[in-house]
Amino acid sequence: MKMLKSIFNLKGRYFSILFLGLLLFSFYEFSRIVEVSEINQKLVKDELIINDNYEFLSLYSSAYQLGEQGEYDNAIEKFTRLLKMFPESRNIDEIYYNIGTLYLKDALTKPLSDDGKVTAENFQKLQSAIIALEKSLAINPDNSMAKFNLSLLLSSIPTEASKIISEQSVQELSNIPIGLP
Repeated sequence: MKMLKSIFNLKGRYFSILFLGLLLFSFYEFSRIVEVSEINQKLVKDELIINDNYEFLSLYSSAYQLGEQGEYDNAIEKFTRLLKMFPESRNIDEIYYNIGTLYLKDALTKPLSDDGKVTAENFQKLQSAIIALEKSLAINPDNSMAKFNLSLLLSSIPTEASKIISEQSVQELSNIPIGLP
């Protein structure tokens, strides 16, 4: 009888420890489910995600929001940082697509030069857009949005940039010191 009682107490301790462990694990998992649910809701609403546990999503949403606000250079910089930080991500083709699209949008929002051609700066952005979209398609040839943007770009890109030098470029060149120090 004593032996049965001691076995029962021993099993009761293991059961208590196991029950407590499962209870703690359940609370942890519930908190993770709530966290993921909140992130999913923000993704659906295209809201900014700020969460250190999901660094990729936080940086991606930040870059996306900047692009939506017209801050193309900052958005491109953040997407480029994503490429460096997460080179093995399964979303690499989307990141290249976004970079290409942002370069395209940025170039299209700028005015033409005085002679009616694309400025050298915008011509370079269009070239960068082509490169990014081609990289996206090299990774995922089925990316229909990248195909569309690239075909649109290739069918309408000028063969050369304007030869007119802008006043800002002249001003920047005039600030270069002449001669050796």
